[in-house]
Formats: sequence, structure tokens, C-alpha cells
Amino acid sequence: MTVAKPRLLIVDDEPDMLDFLERVFRMDYEVIRASSAEEALNELGKAKFALVITDQKMPQITGVELLERIGERYPFLVKVLLSGFTEVPEIQRAVDRGGIHNYVVKPVDSEKLRAAVTEAIERHGRGRALSDSAARRTKVDS
Repeated sequence: MTVAKPRLLIVDDEPDMLDFLERVFRMDYEVIRASSAEEALNELGKAKFALVITDQKMPQITGVELLERIGERYPFLVKVLLSGFTEVPEIQRAVDRGGIHNYVVKPVDSEKLRAAVTEAIERHGRGRALSDSAARRTKVDS
């Protein structure tokens, strides 16, 4: 009997990044791709997901805004943000409000990304978001 893999939703408007994320996680997750926030919200309405990873910089809506919307509707979902910038005020506000479980600074290699996701899942399991002072110091820089 095979055990179903948890579902992972990856959101990025760049096809190359979606390809990279899918390669990194397809062994451990059933990976569903979305190229926009609207598409991501649609996918979330169709199936149960364990985790969402989204890019910060996308057209129409930022990754932080998407994760805030997702957090309101799906509070048990683990949320990870990818960003090319380390000190974006919007990211810090999301961290302070507990809207994300981890964020990763791009460019990132696959091992650091896997470690960041594992850490986010563990943090979520303990009922903690990145707003914990100890957790804030563990954000992943690559």
C-alpha cells in the first residue's frame, strides 16, 4: 500500500523557478504549480495542501499579500516565502503578524531550500510562526 504524499503548492510567475522548485520537492511531495496568485487561490479551493511556497515579487499581488489571504482561509497551511531581498518592510510586517513560517533569500540552492521548508514545517507543528524572536534569527540566507 502506498502512502499519499503531502501536497505542495508552488507559486511563481517565472517558469524556470517553478521547474526548479518542482525538481527540488517532487520526491517528497505531490507538487502543484501556479503561475499567479489567482491560480494559487483557485488550486487551494480544489484540494487540501500541506505547504505553500511563493515568490515575493509577482505581478498584481505580492507573495506576502498572497500568504496573508491564504492564512485567513487556511490557517493550518505551512507558508514559506522566497524573496530576492532581505529587508523588505512588507516581509517584516508579515513576520511580525505571524503570517509566514519561514522565508528564504534567493538565489538559493536546493539543500538550503529543503532545510528551510523542514524548519517551517517543524515551527508550524509547534504552533509558532516566524515572529518568535528565536525563529527570526534563523531565517535562511544563501
